[in-house]
Amino acid sequence: MSDLDEFKATYFDECSELLSELEEQFALIEAGDRRPDRLNAVFRAIHSIKGGGGAFGFTGLVGFSHAYETLLDFVRDGRVSLSDSVCQLCIRANDVVADLVRAARTGEHLPADFGAAEKAQFDGLTAGDDRAAEPLEEFDLDFTPVRVELDRAPTAPVRPTEDSFAMAPLTVDRSQWEINFTPHGELYARANDPLLLFRELGNLGEMSVVAKLSEIPALADFEPFGVYCAWEITLVSAHATDTEIAEVFEFVEGNCDLSIAKLGTSPAPRIELPSGLAELAALVTPPSIARALEEEIPSFADLAAVLKTEAPPRTAAPPMPEPSAVSVMEAGIDDPERRTGEPERRNAAVQSIRVDLDKVDRVVNMVGELVITQSMLTQQMDDTLKARYQELVRGLEVLAQTTRGLQDAVMAIRAQPVKSVFSRMPRLVRELALQTGKKIRLETVGEATEIDKTVIEQLSDPLTHMIRNSADHGIETPERRLAAGKPEIGTIRLSAEQAGGNILIAVEDDGHGIDRERVLQVARERMVVAPDQQLSDEQIDNLIFAPGFSTAEAVSDISGRGVGMDVVLSNIKKIGGSVHVRSLAGRGTRMTLRLPLTLAVLDVMLVKVADAPYVIPLSSIVETIQCARADFGRTPSGAKVLRVRGEYVQVVDLGERFELPAAAEMGQRFIVLCEAEGGVKVALIVDDIIGQQQVVIKSLEENFERIEGIAGGTILGDGNVALIVDVQGLKSAPLPRRNAA
Repeated sequence: MSDLDEFKATYFDECSELLSELEEQFALIEAGDRRPDRLNAVFRAIHSIKGGGGAFGFTGLVGFSHAYETLLDFVRDGRVSLSDSVCQLCIRANDVVADLVRAARTGEHLPADFGAAEKAQFDGLTAGDDRAAEPLEEFDLDFTPVRVELDRAPTAPVRPTEDSFAMAPLTVDRSQWEINFTPHGELYARANDPLLLFRELGNLGEMSVVAKLSEIPALADFEPFGVYCAWEITLVSAHATDTEIAEVFEFVEGNCDLSIAKLGTSPAPRIELPSGLAELAALVTPPSIARALEEEIPSFADLAAVLKTEAPPRTAAPPMPEPSAVSVMEAGIDDPERRTGEPERRNAAVQSIRVDLDKVDRVVNMVGELVITQSMLTQQMDDTLKARYQELVRGLEVLAQTTRGLQDAVMAIRAQPVKSVFSRMPRLVRELALQTGKKIRLETVGEATEIDKTVIEQLSDPLTHMIRNSADHGIETPERRLAAGKPEIGTIRLSAEQAGGNILIAVEDDGHGIDRERVLQVARERMVVAPDQQLSDEQIDNLIFAPGFSTAEAVSDISGRGVGMDVVLSNIKKIGGSVHVRSLAGRGTRMTLRLPLTLAVLDVMLVKVADAPYVIPLSSIVETIQCARADFGRTPSGAKVLRVRGEYVQVVDLGERFELPAAAEMGQRFIVLCEAEGGVKVALIVDDIIGQQQVVIKSLEENFERIEGIAGGTILGDGNVALIVDVQGLKSAPLPRRNAA
């Protein structure tokens, strides 16, 4: 890959982040948050996309982004009102920008008029047409021209005048600017081209460029990668300001030396009015203005002064309020950083670097090996060595603390907020509401919850299918909701929270819930369930995850093929997670994803079963009990249960489950009480408890095959392999059948 390709890849990565930022900001704006910082964030995102596109020559993207940026500037200044129609136009424009970025990335050729409708609406709004943001409709206009004659006597005789006359061109005062531009080597290393900057600067007025070559050394001293050329630019413009000129160079700020100085104002040419114009003006203007037109008028400013004295009084438009600390406080922002403006937050956001994820993964793997080595050294220290080498013991304790701190720091690098996934969902809900004819509102909670990047990458598809399922099967139509005494607007709530070593992500709706009779009927028709098989409510709810299962009467763009919920279950299982469904008839459905906080390192309790080591995730453990003090019982079916504080808990003997001989008497064994999905507890019987430690997770499915009840494996400090117990899998999986003796 060439350097230019690397720079383009970086630019497209930035575009992805900026487009996500646009989606997020407009979701908040659409919800009613119209604070200035929202518009400023949107404006910066579009400006950055335009600046990078100009550096790489993406003309279509630059042209559309420039028109979009102009509209946003008018909205920020208050010249265009941010109405609902303008907000919807901007959301459509975000899709156009995303398509243009995708086309630039893939080399796809879009039609020449792609985005022309939205661009025309931009131009209409900036020209003062408030209705330009309305959706375009076709009208058949059928009318007959009618001639209208006005019966009005002239106030003064009209002398015949010539049809054409010579007149000097009307011009206004023009400012002259001197710009000194000296690029640094970093400017070229980032694939920036001064020629493109000069072309954009030329759009502001008449420009002349002089290259300063005095710094070019002799050939013997010439450095191939040195920068010796600078430019002196003279710009003459009637409307350009120093801010607009500086914005041209904003994308290369910090990579060049730039000075902008205003030299002065060019005089406007004298205006010579032709003979006969005063007579023509007498028909439509008062006599005093007509006399003024016959006199010598040095400039339009003097002409405006004359017209102002004779102009009829009119109601002046109220001036737009200037942003101030008071208006910010009234908007509900009581944050000093917000009141002082945007530069502080922009500078803080820049303090980051882009690192290839593979490099971070290598660091994570090395830290994992370091954890194993530290555990191995600790296990080698018996009581004799600890008593003899106390300094060594203290050194190992410091090493353990340092290793833990290093591990936490490395895992924090991989951790990202789920906001990056949640921000895509408002647009999905809007589209689903339009397709289904329903009124749906999305609420998000816990967007700042952090989770491993690898887990986040697997979340997009499951959440998409879960929200589609809630919108299509859960939320009722407005008529049915009103008839049921509910608000006509349905609510889908997307939340995330951390629970121990897991992340809980829930999709909850206030719809009619799962129709269990319908689900069971379809399951029996499709032979998913035997005709005479009896299922609990929980088992019926879980049937929606069966491959090819769907209760939709017809296949649509949203559902009906029975693929969506199967994708949810399979993708979540791949990353060691689980799905739990809870539904109440007439009140709604809640689907909860329980995901591991990280896929690399896990806090566990090390236990023994038949002299073989097993590990149980510490986040699942509630308490441990000696079997000699436990209160066991039997169900009518013969299954063993444990009574704990008035609650009966399913018992799973790991020795029996994995068909291993018991290594200890029942009274000497231990119970590890764990909590599975949905708060349901399960009691695991083990032979011995060794202790708590950290382990590095190794995927069993990638290296061997998937085994029910086993979530993965790990390497202990002594080199032995231990299997990680899947508590949810043990609760759900049936016990192995033994042949009768």
